[in-house]
Amino acid sequence: MESLPKDVVIQSGAQTCEHVVIRVADDEDRPRTNAVRWAAGWKGAPTSHAHWMEADDEWISERYFREFVAEVDGVTAARVGLEAYRPPFAQLVDLCVRPEFRRRGLGRQLTLVCQEEAARRGFSALFLQTELDNFAAHRLYTSLGFVPTAHGQMLRMVKFFDFPLVDEFRAAHALSQYWCTAVPDTDRAWDLEWHAYLTEDYLRLRLEGGSTQSDSDGVGPALAGLVWRTGEGARHLSVRLQPDDVRYLEPGDHVALDITVRNSGKRTEAGVFQMILPPGIDVTSPHTNRSQVFAWQAEPAEDITQPLVIQIDSNFDASVHWHLNYGSLPICMETYWEGHRVLLSTALHLAVPPP
Repeated sequence: MESLPKDVVIQSGAQTCEHVVIRVADDEDRPRTNAVRWAAGWKGAPTSHAHWMEADDEWISERYFREFVAEVDGVTAARVGLEAYRPPFAQLVDLCVRPEFRRRGLGRQLTLVCQEEAARRGFSALFLQTELDNFAAHRLYTSLGFVPTAHGQMLRMVKFFDFPLVDEFRAAHALSQYWCTAVPDTDRAWDLEWHAYLTEDYLRLRLEGGSTQSDSDGVGPALAGLVWRTGEGARHLSVRLQPDDVRYLEPGDHVALDITVRNSGKRTEAGVFQMILPPGIDVTSPHTNRSQVFAWQAEPAEDITQPLVIQIDSNFDASVHWHLNYGSLPICMETYWEGHRVLLSTALHLAVPPP
């Protein structure tokens, strides 16, 4: 079989050019190529749930953590850690630059390296925590596209780099404004909102979990719900993940999880729920006993609920969580409707034995 060229130069004007690498897709590319098809209006629904791919042996041996350093003339001038266990969130850990090497762009370069590595491993967002009064860090991360979210003892900031619904909304509403507010009378919940400036359209994501391990009581961050309003309310959809409030789960346990959709718009909306699960985790519907992708359809002013049961395999190894910043297990769900795609998640609180 004739191989594809490794490098192709595409001319895009008299004074500019782009360097594009073309290669044969492999199995690891499949989720991203499917996402391209959905974004282009692909109508065929998935037929089964997906599992997050396992990390390579080297990454696992380092307990899903890697340290990157920046050297200047042989001197280690800066470092950062990347914790990337299960999507959707990877975490940037403890970015440090020696004082005599600051203002050289080393922190920016290390942050970008972590973002590229997390994206390559299938993560959708990168979050970090910094001090409330570290204004230099705030400027750096804001310039790189991070937005402020939860705050307690620390400030959490998040950057979405594979989250089509956010990208679509911001592209359609160039003057959109962002803000984040704590949800009243709710512990550890924040609304991340993008509002159109000239219309009443908006996109809201519900972030749950504290800004640090102590703030969250060991429950990692999760995007547990969304509200999407566009076309001046012609399309208005809410989606929410709500698991049982169960703590210290162990292998062999199961958890009930409801996915609720509310259609407040003026037209029928239809799509599918596709769970994306860690290996050793299964899902079924108690109503139908099905374990395949779940289709949904909501008429205007209709609410629908899809009940699920998340089952933890009796051989599931929870000891790796002992090494992580959070002892919880992320469970993710993608829902698709007419070319739109969004990833939501919840975090299950585990009983974490030492390794």
